[in-house]
Amino acid sequence: MLPNYSIASEVKLIKDHFSVEIPENHQGTYNAQPTHILPIVNSADPDVLSYYHWGIHPSFAKSKGVSQKLLFAPVEDILSKISQKKSLRHQRCIIPADSFYCWKDVGKKEQVPYRFYLQNNSLFSIAGIWDAFETEEGEQVNTFMMLTTKANTDVSDVSARMPAILNDDLLVEWLNEANTSESILEYVVPFNNEPLMSYTVNPKLADANFDSADLWKKVPPANQFGNLTLFS
Repeated sequence: MLPNYSIASEVKLIKDHFSVEIPENHQGTYNAQPTHILPIVNSADPDVLSYYHWGIHPSFAKSKGVSQKLLFAPVEDILSKISQKKSLRHQRCIIPADSFYCWKDVGKKEQVPYRFYLQNNSLFSIAGIWDAFETEEGEQVNTFMMLTTKANTDVSDVSARMPAILNDDLLVEWLNEANTSESILEYVVPFNNEPLMSYTVNPKLADANFDSADLWKKVPPANQFGNLTLFS
């Protein structure tokens, strides 16, 4: 199962934390999934919350659709990918979140979902890059990709990797379009500013159409099939 995240906080909290204007039709989600249209803050318009498809579509690609494969950009590899390197220099974004989910392997074919959140339950920013493509009908579709790092000690028992969480004091520079240096990547390191808490959650998380506060409830460890497991 792929890791994903949530951004279900109240609008005022999001507005105050990220200093952005938020459209009246904003809808939060407990289950942000690939290809969903989700809120980001991009370097081209950092004062408003924008809504992009999760799953970047390189501008040079021939197929016209949102990719379910180009979801994550490991920071260790991004400079070796031409399109990702270009976006890193010119098209960065932050992905607002209030928690993220990872699946722990507990057997050859079994996984158990965990929710991770900051100890103080505050919002945080995940580093991202964005791109756009034009459909055959001439419509521009904006897409984004999440950067990932090696897992820190709070996450490593569950997953080898985690979202690239940015320190709040680095957000302005990350969104600064004038900074086109690849050294900006030095900001993206495994997050260790404050503890990440975790617990097991409902395996319905795997259903992209299941979006409920029930996903934040602590439940006994159960695999992706809904079967309780002794392993966690």
